[in-house]
Amino acid sequence: MVWSRRAEQILLRLIGELPSEQLDPTRTHTVRLGALHIGTSMWADYYLRPNGDVVVVGEDYDHPEVDTVYSDRSNVMKLLVWGSKRYPKLGELIPVRPPGAVDCPCRAIPIFAEGKVLCSKCGALGWLAPTVT
Repeated sequence: MVWSRRAEQILLRLIGELPSEQLDPTRTHTVRLGALHIGTSMWADYYLRPNGDVVVVGEDYDHPEVDTVYSDRSNVMKLLVWGSKRYPKLGELIPVRPPGAVDCPCRAIPIFAEGKVLCSKCGALGWLAPTVT
């Protein structure tokens, strides 16, 4: 996945606009990671860096101090979709469904269709790009 300069600028702007309480190191890892906090699961915190990296703090329950970094399309898309609910500007970075795309099988599963769980196959987009033959 190619991360654009525009995407980088949007993330930098969103980080720069955060209220001081969101920059408090006792509440968030935003300053340490240089990343925008997207959300929290049961025990992990999810961040998106201006370069497009996804950082998960505490993903490994047994090693909560370890940061895990992802740059694959699925993880980036999941954070953009999830983050766009909190930061609508991120919605501008979500790709438009192309002609020939098909619904992801996850759409038939209520917990995925309702957005309560984010699908790794489609990156929470709800569709899969057309296959090239």
